[in-house]
Amino acid sequence: MLKNAAIGSVLVMLAAVLPASAFAEDGDETLLYGRQLRAGEIASACFARRYDKAHLGSHPHQNVTEMRILSYRPDWPQAESIINLEFRFRGVSEAFQLSGGCRPVAGKAKVLDCAVECDGGLFSIRREASGALMVDIPAGLALCDGDEALPAGARFGSDDRRFRLSADKLAACRDLIWDDEIRPKLLQSGSP
Repeated sequence: MLKNAAIGSVLVMLAAVLPASAFAEDGDETLLYGRQLRAGEIASACFARRYDKAHLGSHPHQNVTEMRILSYRPDWPQAESIINLEFRFRGVSEAFQLSGGCRPVAGKAKVLDCAVECDGGLFSIRREASGALMVDIPAGLALCDGDEALPAGARFGSDDRRFRLSADKLAACRDLIWDDEIRPKLLQSGSP
């Protein structure tokens, strides 16, 4: 499980991983938080989905049974959003957690390109008109160049490429707030 030890490296890693065209804007807070944020404003958003037996039965190559994303922007000067993710897999009791960051894509409105820290993989996020968050993961995700593997028996299947998550209350993502300093601020911020 990743904790707050490497969160600061996320921003440096993004600069190295994402192309320069991805830095066309300062950020698309509207996509993540539903509105532009004021300078220094703290914010959070939680998105989640638990796949039921009917869905998993109709998608036998989907191994992800649950996914949650916590996006938050700390109140640090020039802070950018941090994305913490959690996956649960069929037949595996242990959750797989990782962290990363996102940047807007030049020329693509309402799309964010995201990277998992330590070169753990790429994914993208976009919003549907319904407000659902669409997460595209083209090649699975890992931690720190594969040095830390998925929990035993867990693996991304061929149907684990696109996920539709609904907005949820911050309480549903509370345990994805790994930074002990920011946790009370987020919980008191009044974010949904």
